[in-house]
Amino acid sequence: MAVISKLNNLVGLAREKSSDRRRALLREVTDLFFEETPERDSAVSGRFDEVLSALAEQTAQDAREELSHRFADTPLAPRGLVLKLAQDAIEVAGPMLSQSSVLSEDDLVSIAEKGCQDRLKAMSKREEVSERLSDTIVRRGDDETVATLISNEGAQISRETFETVSERAETSEILQAPLVKRSDTPNDILADMMLTVRNHLRDQIMERFDSVDPAIIDQAMAVSKARLAARIRNDKQIEDARKFIASMAMRKKLDGSLLARLLREGEQVKCHVGFAEMTGVDYTAAKRAIEQESIDPLALICKSAGFDKALFVTLAVLRHSNSEDAFRDARELGNLYDRITADDAARAMRFWRMRRDMAA
Repeated sequence: MAVISKLNNLVGLAREKSSDRRRALLREVTDLFFEETPERDSAVSGRFDEVLSALAEQTAQDAREELSHRFADTPLAPRGLVLKLAQDAIEVAGPMLSQSSVLSEDDLVSIAEKGCQDRLKAMSKREEVSERLSDTIVRRGDDETVATLISNEGAQISRETFETVSERAETSEILQAPLVKRSDTPNDILADMMLTVRNHLRDQIMERFDSVDPAIIDQAMAVSKARLAARIRNDKQIEDARKFIASMAMRKKLDGSLLARLLREGEQVKCHVGFAEMTGVDYTAAKRAIEQESIDPLALICKSAGFDKALFVTLAVLRHSNSEDAFRDARELGNLYDRITADDAARAMRFWRMRRDMAA
């Protein structure tokens, strides 16, 4: 019990209530803990927990920050103190949330369920993040927080959560690179992203696919197409649009001017179906190419289909017709189209057409 005697003597010395003395005492008690670290769940550990928690409550935030840094990577840190610090201001809580092994999965999930983005982000940086905690972070986190999590290879990500993040990545570029670069991102999720990401990320996906058995890639493409097709199945508007485009094709009126007119008149679904028919990609690829912020997929598909530069620029401008900068960007769009080689377009289209030919 010699350690408890030392501890009690230290506490007994602090009669005055000055903040400087309390800060000094907190350091002395902390030093004593590390000099003679008690066993977990022992009476000595409990007494340290009591004293340190009480002193921490009475000291300024910068002193608690120092305390949190000292105990963050200590597996025998007093549990009560750790829980208290983990729910303090983020400057105090951060080290505990990102490092402490004393916090259980239940503790972390509970904090995540009601925590702010800074807390979620701190937990996303842990050396290991359980699947359950990852699910919670993705459900409650903003895109920046989720990108931090996905960038952490120590985070376990469920299949369902991968799909959730990939759907969000369709409209959030900040999520795309972490998903593409992550080593365990499923192949069919990467196949989904071929329709969305900019060229440099698409090249990275294709490089990964180059080292994978073609049969596995075929399977991934089929799964990707089936999942995305399920989102649009039984959509009467799409079915009506297909009938309209088929009639235009029979009358030999399915051409670039029709696509431009449909876009101009706000007939988005008919335009997507017509674009798919003219370029040989599936509906999902066509829709994403026309709607998403990145211009790269639209440019690649148009180039592969042999569209002239004027038609590409027209489609690119009309898809964001409410933008004040749309027409001012026309020259740069034309230059971009000129820079795309036939090989670039053919390589990307090999995957898009593979998706089209897969059985849903």
